Amino acid sequence: MWKISSLKQHIQEDMFANVTIAQVKRAKKILMKKWLDARKGQYSRIFDYQLELLRSNPGSTVEVKLEPNQVKPIFQRIYICLEACKKGFMAGCRKVIGLDGCFFKGATNGELLCVVGRDANNQMYPLAWAVVEKENNDSWDWFCSLLFRDVNVLDGEGWVIISDQQKGIITTVSNWAPRAKHRNCARHIYANWRMKFKNKEWQKPFWACAKAASVSFFNYCRAKLAQLTVLGSRAMLKTDPKHWCRAWFKLGSNCDSVDNNMCESFNKWIVEARFLPILFMLETIRRMVMVKIQENRDKCEKWDDIICPNINKKLSKAIDVSGICHAVSNGNNCFEVQHGSQRFTVDLNQMTYSCRYWQLSGIVCAHAVSAIHQHTNQLHGYVASCYSVEAFKKTYAYYLQPVEGPQGWPESDKPKPLAPGYVKMPGRPRKERKREGTEKPKATKVSRVGTLIRCRKCKCTGHNKTTCPGNAASSSNGAATVGQNAASGNAARSFTKSRSNAKASKMSSSQANVKTSQQSTSRKRASTTDENFGPMQKRENKSLGLPKHKMKASSNIAVKNVTVNVQ
Repeated sequence: MWKISSLKQHIQEDMFANVTIAQVKRAKKILMKKWLDARKGQYSRIFDYQLELLRSNPGSTVEVKLEPNQVKPIFQRIYICLEACKKGFMAGCRKVIGLDGCFFKGATNGELLCVVGRDANNQMYPLAWAVVEKENNDSWDWFCSLLFRDVNVLDGEGWVIISDQQKGIITTVSNWAPRAKHRNCARHIYANWRMKFKNKEWQKPFWACAKAASVSFFNYCRAKLAQLTVLGSRAMLKTDPKHWCRAWFKLGSNCDSVDNNMCESFNKWIVEARFLPILFMLETIRRMVMVKIQENRDKCEKWDDIICPNINKKLSKAIDVSGICHAVSNGNNCFEVQHGSQRFTVDLNQMTYSCRYWQLSGIVCAHAVSAIHQHTNQLHGYVASCYSVEAFKKTYAYYLQPVEGPQGWPESDKPKPLAPGYVKMPGRPRKERKREGTEKPKATKVSRVGTLIRCRKCKCTGHNKTTCPGNAASSSNGAATVGQNAASGNAARSFTKSRSNAKASKMSSSQANVKTSQQSTSRKRASTTDENFGPMQKRENKSLGLPKHKMKASSNIAVKNVTVNVQ
């Protein structure tokens, strides 16, 4: 699937056109719409594709299910288990399978369920896959019923099934294979546990508990974890450790895995195919499996050893560690092995080991190697036969047969199913899987984890200027200063107000005195005669600065006003 940046680059190189990111996005949107329209037509040929797979690969299981209680036929599910995959798994793989589901990335609506085995080289072996509407109890029950019938699981005796904690898987496995040992992926359990206990120092003690091969060592590791977090050591027991800790795994399965990474690897392997419409996607997955089988068949022809290469790498590491182990024999092929402060017993006659790792994985560990070297230098005889090159060749001895193109498919007489409803979720769909906190980031991007951050204000490390501790002190000092200013401002305002009130009261009293004096003067003027009034008015006019020609008019007005006021 083209990415926006790479698509822009190829348009510029191939078409000599300089387009913007927005134009590329619109072009991709148009293309995706055409794909969505094309996928609707592909569902109508589901039954034709079923007939072609059964014709080209006889013995395969291809089941198609339509939506029940519908007037028109609407596609719901398809299950595919090819004959070569089925026979190869039964011939050379252990009875260990992983179940998982993943979402589609582009044009196809629904989810992909897959089952993955393990070959002799400890690599993934795709066994079957299915397209369902969603991951629930009903879809997992339908998928597992077909799968268990194909590989003869029966009641599950001797089988190991690894999955996450999806409720549909747990219920289905208990119904169809009650005697199978169902393991839960410890990585998912740790992810849930880490949501409450996020300290990185607790990660290694948790995984030490998960990988402890004996109950006594599990209790020892859990006690170490309890020294760091008592609540964490208790919370890890909410999920029964029988399902995710090696200490309770059944011996003889030759698989000590506590995670479901094989299925995660398969989902990542087919990530490009998950962008395509349904038939293109199924055909892409089938071709990838066909090519993988052929590549592994050619690769094993060059091996000249008895044990597969990945197992030899583990043996080499065990041989290196065995150099610091000291084995003491009792004379009857029984040994006491000292490794630091730890001591274990090894019985070469029974091929048992008190640590249980040898019996769990089928691969000798460092303590067993130190004991075996006292007896012989040949380690291959003490490794389980399921890891041999011969078992690997048996697994990939079967061929997937080629399939015709759509134009050569036989036409089915069944009704042509319609596409299921497409529900568009809000926002842009996620292309990348959401990584957990403990996962490493992509190697193509520079991570900021571990970068030393220095504050630009105080020049100290561990924080930036936004989260600087000095901000709190300055804000508190500023608040105190603001409080002091506010208090002084209030005092000044109250003092000013009191002064203004005093001044106003003083002015009002003086105005009252002036008014009283004016009233008394007016009464005296009213009581005087006209003869005595003239000189007094002249003195008033002179004090007011009036000209001589206006003195008589003003005196008359004043007399009239005084007379009116008196009356």
